[in-house]
Amino acid sequence: MIVSVLLTFIVVLTVYVGSHRLSGLTTVTILGIAMVGISMVVVPGVASNIAAMLGVGRGTDLLLYFSVIAGLFVTAHFYFRTKSLEAQLIELARALSLREAEDALYYDERPVLRSSSSR
Repeated sequence: MIVSVLLTFIVVLTVYVGSHRLSGLTTVTILGIAMVGISMVVVPGVASNIAAMLGVGRGTDLLLYFSVIAGLFVTAHFYFRTKSLEAQLIELARALSLREAEDALYYDERPVLRSSSSR
């Protein structure tokens, strides 16, 4: 029962992620992780065998270590992506303010600040 639930979850997650426009490397990485996840669910002894080869006590410990490392990579990815988007937003705000100032000088008008209470 639990195997079918886990397999369903992995397949649904893979299809959901695959439906988004991603780079080739990201898509290959996600498919690789999905295949490893499916193999760990179908043949649970594989994780124990790999853990023994790496010197880790149990397969569940190995999966926990990989999950922590993956979480750190995801956190770093979102942090740098947020910083990049923030820089783009700042650049757009500066360009817009300069454009509005140039328009005000060209038309010899002062920019009018409108408040929401003046309606």
